[in-house]
Amino acid sequence: MDLAMPGMDGVQATRRITELGLGAKVLVVTIHDEDEFLVPALKAGAAGFLNKSAADTELIGALEAISHGHSYLPQHAAALLARRETQGASNRETGREMSLSPKTVEGYLARAKAKLGFHTRREIVRFALEAGLLRTEDER
Repeated sequence: MDLAMPGMDGVQATRRITELGLGAKVLVVTIHDEDEFLVPALKAGAAGFLNKSAADTELIGALEAISHGHSYLPQHAAALLARRETQGASNRETGREMSLSPKTVEGYLARAKAKLGFHTRREIVRFALEAGLLRTEDER
């Protein structure tokens, strides 16, 4: 699913597709920035999110993950989830904020850990801080 389409944007189309209840999985493949569109796409029911700049190397893996019932998110999603964790949000709170189940949030965290080679949430947070994807309270 692309996000920029004539007539209906990709988030709206994703929402409609998932509301049909046909079991179709939607992978958003877009040039748009994850910061702005990741959460709306997930809230609409997307099973994955991939930037077109990475599609040449990650598309097959994303499709395989989604076809096996998993989700697919870019590294940047790990930083988004880490940001939520540093604010004290539980999987349940994060899920409520993103319109996802706590199990889905747990799955995203597990996938981010596996993709980045991490074992703990603390490692994800450290990675996000070092990469400049997350700021401490003092830096805000």
